[in-house]
Amino acid sequence: MVFPWLLVIGLLVAMRRLEGWLHQHIFKVGWLITKNLHTTTILYYTFFLPGVVFHEFVLWLVAGVFNVRAERAIAWPEAQAIAELKLNFIRLSKNTSAFKVAVISVAPLLAGIALIAFVLTSVMDISGIRILIASGSLDDVNVAIGRLTATPDFWLWFYLIFAVANTMMPEWDKLKGWRPVLIVLGVGVVLLFLLGVGDELFVEAFTGPLATLLSLLAGSLIGVIAINLVMTGVLGGIESLIERVTGDSATFQNGKLVAMRREEILKQKEQARQKQQKQLEAAKNAPKTPGGPPSIYKLPLPIPGAPGKEAEALPRPAVATLQPTPGDDRAGPVMITGTATPKPPADEAAEE
Repeated sequence: MVFPWLLVIGLLVAMRRLEGWLHQHIFKVGWLITKNLHTTTILYYTFFLPGVVFHEFVLWLVAGVFNVRAERAIAWPEAQAIAELKLNFIRLSKNTSAFKVAVISVAPLLAGIALIAFVLTSVMDISGIRILIASGSLDDVNVAIGRLTATPDFWLWFYLIFAVANTMMPEWDKLKGWRPVLIVLGVGVVLLFLLGVGDELFVEAFTGPLATLLSLLAGSLIGVIAINLVMTGVLGGIESLIERVTGDSATFQNGKLVAMRREEILKQKEQARQKQQKQLEAAKNAPKTPGGPPSIYKLPLPIPGAPGKEAEALPRPAVATLQPTPGDDRAGPVMITGTATPKPPADEAAEE
């Protein structure tokens, strides 16, 4: 019962991670072509223009449904060195509650998934293509690819899915308003299981329309991840080709684009590899320390000698003596010489 939800969450996390790599490749290719951060930023936003427009329109529409004031702040993108779309063309009122902000922020994600699912199922007939691919036959795979690319305006739909999928993810810090709702839902689920009706309700839910919806959602996310993987490979090839032809390159350090020559990047990678190899060799040649918990038997305590030879085994303590300081004219202590007379006993002294 929990597996479909975990699958969807895992696919969303994977798509988020892959999206970051993809954006970096796109931004880097733009810089390699233009060598100008401002021009690269404009091309970067233009490349995702359908997704940006879709995201901001859904945000504005849902804000109107919740009667939240949404101001338009459409402006030319400023130069940036970070491969990240700043989708702030529609700004919500500062007095909006955290829950409304969370609901409005997640609306582009839900609308984007719905649009992608519609295109994949109704336009591209992805279900029939998936059945052909699942057979495992190379001929069926070729037939599936041919049927997919034969879809009318296939590349236009491909680009639309790509642009929407990579602009629909919300900012995580704006989803804090969902915490109370999730806590209430979690408590409700626990109470249902304690009352003994949770199993029956969840079995009916996951074998009905909800199961179909989760399956469609998972299939749509898998399709988006496949498209992003293809685009990442294509952009990586273009990037390598431009670097070899021009000799220019760039890398991302702490999320920011840093322009460098290709030779410098290769040199840095070689130095990092050698450093890592030296660390591995040093760790391999280091003396192994005994493992296990601390024990008194592992302390380096002195070992006494054999019986009768303890005094010889242990060094005699040194006796401190006072030595006159060179050049000191002061006289030392006066020594009383002579023989001491023993004192008579008490009874003899009484007789005298």
